[in-house]
Amino acid sequence: MKTIKYLSYLFSLLYLFGCGGDSESENSTEKNVQSPPTASSSDIPKIIDSPLDYPEVRVEELDHTQEFFKEQHTTSFSYVPRKNWTSYTASKNGILTKILLFGKANLIDSPHYGLSMSGFIRADKPDSGPKYGQWSLSRDEIVTQLASQSLDARSAGWLTIKMRGEIPQIAGTKYFIVCDRITENKAWFGEFSFAEADPYGLGSHWLSPEHDLVMRTYVGKTDSQIKALQVDPQPENSPPLVKEMLPIPVSQSPNQPFIVQTPYTPEPILNDSNKTTLIQPTLEKNLETSPDSNRSENNQTMKKSLFDRLFKK
Repeated sequence: MKTIKYLSYLFSLLYLFGCGGDSESENSTEKNVQSPPTASSSDIPKIIDSPLDYPEVRVEELDHTQEFFKEQHTTSFSYVPRKNWTSYTASKNGILTKILLFGKANLIDSPHYGLSMSGFIRADKPDSGPKYGQWSLSRDEIVTQLASQSLDARSAGWLTIKMRGEIPQIAGTKYFIVCDRITENKAWFGEFSFAEADPYGLGSHWLSPEHDLVMRTYVGKTDSQIKALQVDPQPENSPPLVKEMLPIPVSQSPNQPFIVQTPYTPEPILNDSNKTTLIQPTLEKNLETSPDSNRSENNQTMKKSLFDRLFKK
């Protein structure tokens, strides 16, 4: 009996040692399996959202313009969809170089207004159309630009927003200036002048279909675009352009007939010698017509003064 107990005890020890050996073998196998190396933060390439370059153009010209405003009324941009855009329709082909708005700097300690905004340009639709370029505008830039016009921060003047990247402009296409970011986690930026009664029918502001910002857009052409038009480019050593004298926007006075600005194209007519000529119609169109001669004379006087005001020498 003692021998049997001794053998059974010995077999038990051997079994236990055998299991322990298997476990140790499994552990050693697991240790030999190497896990894939993990990349450190220094190895991961950083995505740098660098600003685009300003477009290089040889010539630049005015395209869209809307220069009427409502007295003592301003509007702003938000970054929220449906409250963050204004639109215009291009009438020239080329590259969008800059946009001018007429406005002033918002209060620096306002709880609702940020210190800068930025965005891009879309074609066709403000929320889903093709997206182009970059632009930005800060309160400091506004103050500096107003000071260059001998104006203080709370006086309205022309504000230039330079475009980055080559933003195509195709005549007849509607474009949207879209804001998608305002700093300091604020909801609004800027105080910009606008007009009512839809003086520019080929564009609008988010605030109302009949509201149009006071605005000017400029289109440039590159050397390749100029060559495509078979026009000789300007020489590199050409004299610098004279600084443009911008007109003062016109107040929408309730005591005067309203004047609409719409783009026109020259129309061919036949003169007495049966030769076709082109006549460029005026950029002003009176909505009110009357057979009364006095009113007609008054309208002509008003048009003349408006022309002199818009096109100062």
